[in-house]
Amino acid sequence: MRSKREKRQRYQESPYALWGNRIPMASTWRKSLGHPETVPLLLEIGCGKGEFSVFIAEKRPEWLIIGMDRKAERLQTAVLRAETHRLPNLYFWHGDAQTLHSAFAQGEVQEIWLNYPDPYPKARHAKHRLIHPRFIWQYEWILSEGGLLHIRTDDEGLYYYAQEQLHAASWSVEQAVPLLLDRAEESLGVKTEFYLKRGGVVRYLCAKRPVRRLLEC
Repeated sequence: MRSKREKRQRYQESPYALWGNRIPMASTWRKSLGHPETVPLLLEIGCGKGEFSVFIAEKRPEWLIIGMDRKAERLQTAVLRAETHRLPNLYFWHGDAQTLHSAFAQGEVQEIWLNYPDPYPKARHAKHRLIHPRFIWQYEWILSEGGLLHIRTDDEGLYYYAQEQLHAASWSVEQAVPLLLDRAEESLGVKTEFYLKRGGVVRYLCAKRPVRRLLEC
C-alpha cells in the first residue's frame, strides 16, 4: 500500500494534475489548458477520488471539467481514472474552496457541483459547510449569469440548511428533490463510492446564480 507521500507524488506526476505553478491564473483556465474560450467550464468541489468528474467528462466531451479536492492523496486515484479513460477535457486541481474568488475571474465558470459534501452537523462547525455563506458568495462570483449550483447529499439537515442559505442569498432554487430514487439518481449522474457504501436516500438541489449588479471582490 502506498503511503500518503507516495500518493501525493503519484498525483503530482500525472498530466491531469493541477498543483503549484501548474494551476492556471484567473481568466486563463481555458487558454492555459488548451481549450477555446467558448468551451463551458464545470467545477466539482470536493471531488474525492474523481468518480463523478470522470463520468461527467465522458458525458460532456464539449465541456472543460475541473475536479478539485484539498487532499492530494485522494486525487491520486482520480488522475489514475483520468489516465485510464484518456480524457482530454478533464483535470484534477489540488486546491481549497476558500480561494475560489481569487482562482477564477468573475463569471468564468458555468456549473458547480457539490457531491455529498461533509455536513458538519454540529452548529459550531457550520462555517466549514460548503454551502455556508462564506462559500456561497464565492460561487456567485465565479459563476456566469444563469450559472448553476448542483448539490447532492444524503444528509437531511444539510439539504434544508442549503435551501435556507440559498434563499437568504437570493438564489433561485430551480429544483429541490428531497428523495431521489435510484433510477432518477442515475439520470443525473453516476453514484459516488460514498453513496454506494452508505446507501440510503439522496437529496438533490439545483440553484441558479442571482442576477444582480457586478460584485466587488
